[in-house]
Amino acid sequence: MKKIVLSVLVVIILSGMWGGLRFFALMEGWLLEPWAETENTVAFAKYLKSEVNDNFRGNAAYALIERGEIVDTHFVSTGKPVDEQSVFGVASVSKWVTAMAVMRLVEQGVLDLDTPVSQYLKRWQLPQSKFDNEQVTLRLLLSHTAGIEDGLGHDGFAPGKPIQPLTEHLTKAADADPGVSGRVVVTQPPGESWDYSGGSYNLIQLIIEDVTQTGFQEAMHGLLFEPLGLKNTYFQVDRNDPLLTEYYGEGQQVREYPNYTSLAATGLYTNLTDMHKLMTANVVLQFSDIRTTPLLSKNSLMQMQQPEAFVSGQAIWGAGVMLFAPSDTGFIIGHGGKSPYLNSTVRFDPETGDGFIMFQTGNEEAFASDMATQWTLWQTGKPDIYLVTNRIGGVIQDIILGTLFIVIAVIAYWVWRRSRQKP
Repeated sequence: MKKIVLSVLVVIILSGMWGGLRFFALMEGWLLEPWAETENTVAFAKYLKSEVNDNFRGNAAYALIERGEIVDTHFVSTGKPVDEQSVFGVASVSKWVTAMAVMRLVEQGVLDLDTPVSQYLKRWQLPQSKFDNEQVTLRLLLSHTAGIEDGLGHDGFAPGKPIQPLTEHLTKAADADPGVSGRVVVTQPPGESWDYSGGSYNLIQLIIEDVTQTGFQEAMHGLLFEPLGLKNTYFQVDRNDPLLTEYYGEGQQVREYPNYTSLAATGLYTNLTDMHKLMTANVVLQFSDIRTTPLLSKNSLMQMQQPEAFVSGQAIWGAGVMLFAPSDTGFIIGHGGKSPYLNSTVRFDPETGDGFIMFQTGNEEAFASDMATQWTLWQTGKPDIYLVTNRIGGVIQDIILGTLFIVIAVIAYWVWRRSRQKP
C-alpha cells in the first residue's frame, strides 16, 4: 500500500513540475524562434517582405515603425495599386480609436470611467436582468468585462439598403450573426469575467452621441480626427472613393464594404498615414526625438494600458486596448480587426514608439495578425496572446504525454526493484 501511495505522490509531483515547466516555456517563448535578432531591423524587414510577397494574395499595406517614425513600408495589390493613402476598412480597430475619444471626454470632465453608464444614457437603457445594471461602467465596457454578451454580430448593411437606427440595433440587431440573440443585455455579473463584446462598444457609441448631442462621426471628428490632422479617416463611407469602398473577396471578386450601425465597434475606415498619427498620439515620450501630436495626458494613456481583464492569470485587456505581450517597459498594446476577407492590426510599444501597422483584404485568413504576431515575437522574444492560444492545445498534449511517460517510468522502476529483490 505504501508503494502505491508513494508512486501516486511521485507521479503528481513530477507531472506538476513538468506541466509548470511546459507552460512557463510557452509563456516565455522558449521554443519559438524570431525571424531576426531584436536589433536587426533590416533582416526582419527583409523576411517580412518576403513572407508577404510569397504567401499573400489580395490588397495589403504595412508600415514598420521605430521610435515613432516609419522606417519601412510595403504594398501588394490585385487590381488598383495600393499605397500609403489607400483607405481600408479596419473592423475592430475601431474600438481602440473609440476608446481614445472616451478618454478625451474624461479629460474634459464630460465622462467618468467609474460612473454607472445609466447616468449618461438618454435615449436607451440596458434591459432589466437578474444582475445589477448600475454596476456597468465605461471602464468595464472598454475592457469587455461589463457582463454583456456578444450577441450582436456586425455583418452590416449592403450599400443602398437602410441602416438600422442605433437604439433599435441595441434592442435587436437586424444584422446579427445567425444563432445569436442580437441583443445588448447584461448576462453575467459586471466586473467578474472577460467576454469580448461588440455590443459594449455600441453602447459606448450611444453614450458619446448622447453626451455630445451630435452624431458619432461628427463627435469623433471633433475629438480626434481634426486635432490629429487626419485627412482620410471616417466612420461613414464615402461611396465616391473606389479605394475606400472596393476590396477583393473570394475568387478576387470586387466587393463593396457594407454600411454599419455599429460604428464604434467595427465601422472605421482609414489609411496608413492616418493610422500612424493615431498610433504615435499614444506614445509616451521616452525619447525626445519622437515627433508626436500630444492628444491625451500621460495619466489617460496609462489608464488605458492598465490591465483590466485576465484569462488564466494572463493580462489581456486594458481600457480599450489589447495587451498583446509583456515587454521590457510594460506591454505591447494596440488592437486588431477581422471580418470576412478583411484583417487589420495596430501594435506598438508606447514607451519606445516602435510599432507595426498592417491592413489587408482578399484573404480569409488573418494574415495581417499573423505578421503582427511575428513582429511582437521579434520585439519581445515572447508569444502574443494569439500565439499562446494557438499553441495551448499542443502544450496540453505534451503534458499528457509527459505524464504518461512518468507513469510508465514509475511502474518500470518498481518492476525493476522487484526483479532485483528476487534471489
